[in-house]
Amino acid sequence: MDLRYMFEILPRIAAYLPVTILMAIISMLLALILGAGLTYLYQNKLFRWLVELYLLIFRGFPTIVILFVIYFGLPQLLGVGSRWSANLVATLALGLKQAAYSIEVFRSSINAVDIGQLEAGLAIGLSPFQTYRRIIIPQAVRTMIPPLGNNFVSLLKETSLAFSIGVTEIFGEGKMIASQNFRYFEIYFLVGVLYVLIIFVYSLFQEYLEQRFSQY
Repeated sequence: MDLRYMFEILPRIAAYLPVTILMAIISMLLALILGAGLTYLYQNKLFRWLVELYLLIFRGFPTIVILFVIYFGLPQLLGVGSRWSANLVATLALGLKQAAYSIEVFRSSINAVDIGQLEAGLAIGLSPFQTYRRIIIPQAVRTMIPPLGNNFVSLLKETSLAFSIGVTEIFGEGKMIASQNFRYFEIYFLVGVLYVLIIFVYSLFQEYLEQRFSQY
């Protein structure tokens, strides 16, 4: 392993860290917003089947298949001449897939709160919305943080699949460099180290969140 060479190419690969991180953050935000909305709809028997169909599709399809369906398939289906932005499609596809897992986290965390909390809130005159906002959800958030953190870590690593539709991020840049000089071990090992560093920094942030919400 040539450490000197690894330090030489580090700036080239690290230059795409913002692409990877930004894609993961925006996708996760989209997943949280969409997941929360679909969790609310799941409570309505009229829309429950629709949410279950969404879960079946986006938990069943491999991520790379979802990327290809949206990026290559939808333009053909809709008769759009030009393809959409690869960065936009990758962010959207990852967010849609991650939302399916977020729904399960939200549902299980809310159900983990004792039903007596809801009954007590209603008994003192709070509306169902006020009870969930002031009593149920603050308690459920503490349960949500660890599994949502695991989801984000998985999402961060799945951003490497965006290269398959033309997005250049840290893995994509590493792959292009490796195709030029065939120094596969040094390059891919360096890419892996960068992912580990990002996840380590995030784990510190997650630990802070867990301590912060455990106070309540």
